[in-house]
Amino acid sequence: MRAALVLPAVAILLYSGAARGATPAPAAEIVNGDGLVFRYYPGYGYRFQPLLSFARLNRLVSARSVGPSRRLASALVARGVRRGGAVYWQYDFPYGGPVPWTSGFAQAVGAQALARAGVLVGSASFARVAEGAFHGLRQTLLMRLGGGLWVREYGFTNMAILNAQLQSTLSLESYARVAENAVAGRVAAAMYRAAYVLLPRFQVGCWSRYSLGGAAATTSYHAYHVELLRRLGLAHRSAPIWWSTYAAWSRCLGRRPDPRPPAAVVWRRGHAAVGGSASGWPP
Repeated sequence: MRAALVLPAVAILLYSGAARGATPAPAAEIVNGDGLVFRYYPGYGYRFQPLLSFARLNRLVSARSVGPSRRLASALVARGVRRGGAVYWQYDFPYGGPVPWTSGFAQAVGAQALARAGVLVGSASFARVAEGAFHGLRQTLLMRLGGGLWVREYGFTNMAILNAQLQSTLSLESYARVAENAVAGRVAAAMYRAAYVLLPRFQVGCWSRYSLGGAAATTSYHAYHVELLRRLGLAHRSAPIWWSTYAAWSRCLGRRPDPRPPAAVVWRRGHAAVGGSASGWPP
């Protein structure tokens, strides 16, 4: 699996610093002509990154970029691996387990992004593949924890990772609304319940843990947790745990938290489907 990936002409973006005479260093990520994202992994070169590709699709849909959204969604559909009624996107390099491997995080964001793309471009086929992504998540990439369900970010381990759970919950809630999928709504509710119950166990003083029972998160992951808590606080305004934890963890970063929003919130289908929160992964 160490063979280098051959990429199109966009590979001119591979190196940064060369124009200044510095020693060339691989760019962290590149994008091919269809919009797929490839990330550089030392020893393995540039590999297709499903999660980052779906996050990019979410951003394109939010920007209402119809043509680029259609091209990227089509390329992602073509890369999906079908197993019965489920569709998976595989990672083809070692990352602490067997190869290939799948990610519940990528499946949740994939269901959201493809469903939203289907609404934007008017494609029933994207909607069907989004449903397949959800089926894949439900069949093999969730575990029972905290009185609900927790996403398995890495399909080869049961590590309970906080950022994956929070973002996957937000993404699956979005997918359930856009697709009007009641089963997905119930799964999202079970994920929400697990996150709600276990969130206090991820706190270390005013800081967060990366995983349940694990070490303190890095600053970048802690900042990501703070942003995800803010989004959950906006989406679930009647549950004070999200906003209070967001505020406490923000202050630990030296930031002044936003004021707590009013309790009432009205959801509009068109807004959520295309122009609303397109979270998937931090830019």
